[in-house]
Amino acid sequence: MTNSTAVTMELIPTTEEVLSTTSASFIETINQNYTNVSLEDIRMDSTFAMLLCSFLFAMTWVIYITYYNSRVAGYFITKALNRFFVSEGYAKVGSFTLCALSGKIMFRDIIYITHDYSVRVQDGWMIFRWWRAYVPKDVSEDLSHSDTRLSVMLNGFELHFYNRSAVYGHLERVFGLDPVLFPWDASLFRHSDEREAHDPGGSRPRPQPGAGSLGKSWRDLIPVIKVDVSSGRVVFGNRLVPTTLSILVEEAHFVYSTKPAASRLDHFMHFAKCKAENFKVILAPSPKYTGMADDPPRYMGEGFVVLSSNNVELYYYMDEPGLVPEQPEMLQLANGDIVESAPPIWGMDIKCGKGTDFSYGPWADRQREHLFKFFFPQDCQPLKVTKAPLPGEKRMVQSFDIRLSTLHEATIDILFSKNKETNAVHVNVGPGSYLEMTMPWVVLPDGYTTKVIGQLLHLEATTSLTYRSLVVSETLEFTLRSRYPLKWNGHQEWLLHLTGCKASVWFIYAHKEFFQDMVNDWSSKARPDLLHFIPYTWRITLLLKEFEFILPCNEYNWVDCS
Repeated sequence: MTNSTAVTMELIPTTEEVLSTTSASFIETINQNYTNVSLEDIRMDSTFAMLLCSFLFAMTWVIYITYYNSRVAGYFITKALNRFFVSEGYAKVGSFTLCALSGKIMFRDIIYITHDYSVRVQDGWMIFRWWRAYVPKDVSEDLSHSDTRLSVMLNGFELHFYNRSAVYGHLERVFGLDPVLFPWDASLFRHSDEREAHDPGGSRPRPQPGAGSLGKSWRDLIPVIKVDVSSGRVVFGNRLVPTTLSILVEEAHFVYSTKPAASRLDHFMHFAKCKAENFKVILAPSPKYTGMADDPPRYMGEGFVVLSSNNVELYYYMDEPGLVPEQPEMLQLANGDIVESAPPIWGMDIKCGKGTDFSYGPWADRQREHLFKFFFPQDCQPLKVTKAPLPGEKRMVQSFDIRLSTLHEATIDILFSKNKETNAVHVNVGPGSYLEMTMPWVVLPDGYTTKVIGQLLHLEATTSLTYRSLVVSETLEFTLRSRYPLKWNGHQEWLLHLTGCKASVWFIYAHKEFFQDMVNDWSSKARPDLLHFIPYTWRITLLLKEFEFILPCNEYNWVDCS
């Protein structure tokens, strides 16, 4: 006997099938509800009109917020700045947007123009991180390791210096001319004279802020500021000078903070670090210049490239001066010597990376002279000896120090022209070469002295002649001291000391004419002006160690240039 069992199987629909069925039924319901509705059945009552107005207002508001709100805000900010804050000059804000939640401010088309310089920013943003905890710190602490509260990003930054109205106003006053160029400075000069007449020696020391007040300022609130610049430019010049000096950078990253000063008598030290990419210094022709043209020996892109480097590191530092103590503070050095406390320091360190090229020569030196005479005109007055600060007054910075060094191999080209033909001295230097320059910031009874020292490592110099060899030296040390007297046209003395170690020099007769042409191009082509003539004396000392002087010669005076 056999028992049979019937098995019934029920198919359960999947999730995708259920969703597709539900969606289809929902769409069919919507079509049934709205396909049979006619426009004639829609009532044009107040509710429907309110709905249309709401839709229209929402669309208008979205378009306004998206495209026009920042520009309208920039317009009113521009009016407020020029009305209440900018007394001389003009300021413009193209667009301005503020987001309080993220602490971000976005702006575009920023322009600030004065009589002496202008600042332009294409666009950028600024973030203030208000949510980070505020930690009070003393001014003497090292704030460089604190959190970054303020970050700034600038695209298309340009700073253009084209005038020095205060200096030329001073020249008008010194030479007894009517203040037609800058009439607004006449009252300032008159009040300045009255103050000097009542208090010629400055016997009233002004109250100076102490370390406590400096520490409770914005520095402990914003201890570190980071600024990123994309496509930056700093320009010196105008249409009155033949060339304009431009400092270009493709990308730059700045960090500003403070740390303890070098001396205990000072409050703290400002410092700013910068890492720049594709750094260039260019001498370009000035637009609308109508004077005589002086063509450079070589053009590269926009003009004559004085310095170019793939990456450059800058370190700027400056002590915030403290007060002069009643009694001089003496310090004991490691060797036991007792010396007076050092003055506040101020300087800049520049380190050039890979792909560093320097170019200079007679033409570049003439353009430097034109720019220097315009921005630092001579007033033909004797220098005044700097008075030492009295106890209770601010300590005084003595000099500004600049150090330039190379981290990798670099090239130096000395370019000059003869009959529109470019000649050059090409120099290769090794990593570790440096130059230090000390510019005094005070005037002593005998004037002041500018000092330049440096060293070139693994120097190899060639010429553009067919016979290229010139100099090979393991090291070349140089020291330059230029002494300037108090009288503006007094006799100047320039002392140059050169020391070469393990040097080899090749010399042929063609070198004589080659360097004579360089000297002729470097010398002034204009007739000297007796009224502006300044006598000077050069004293050159040359010291060579382990030196060889090679004179290629043979029976027929033939030199193999291969």
